[in-house]
Amino acid sequence: MKKGELTRLNIIRKSATIFNQKGYMTTTMSDIIQETNIQKGGIYRHFKDKEQLMLESFHFSTEIMRDHLVTNVSQHEHAADKLIAFVEAFLQLSEGEPIVGGCPIFNAAIEMDDLERNTLLPSINDAMDMMINWMVKILEDGIRHQELKQSVQPYDTAIYIVATLEGGLMLDRLKKDGQLTKILINNLRQYISMIATERQ
Repeated sequence: MKKGELTRLNIIRKSATIFNQKGYMTTTMSDIIQETNIQKGGIYRHFKDKEQLMLESFHFSTEIMRDHLVTNVSQHEHAADKLIAFVEAFLQLSEGEPIVGGCPIFNAAIEMDDLERNTLLPSINDAMDMMINWMVKILEDGIRHQELKQSVQPYDTAIYIVATLEGGLMLDRLKKDGQLTKILINNLRQYISMIATERQ
């Protein structure tokens, strides 16, 4: 990788962390300059404006999160084990893994949902849809292989699990109570065991 490409990637990587922690609108170029140790002219040599940097930083953050989830889920064969791995890997976001600041999709959605003509909103929607659709596929495969009960509604179940996880991260941040993630994991484990068929 060339020096210019490395510099560009470094700006995105460091900016992604700031945006996810501090917010896309409240993060200033001064924050980016301080974090990257690159002056404004050097940053704008790689990005035409702050919006482009925001967009690419968001994609970087969601890609890190996606890789983290896929790595954990792909270690399992049974649908119930995949769902539990998804839950546990997702809730590691509360501990700053694999990216500091929590779920980048949720953070951006809360901040941007009431801003008209925001260029980030389509990417936020796409990222959330990708996560939900991936879980739907796990559920559909589980039903087809008779690992999950035939009565399971894949889309409804995916929405329930994702919404529970996202809400749990928000409560954990608000209450700063380390027990919340344990409560979520235990309850979702019970729910997943209820929709799973008995293993032969």
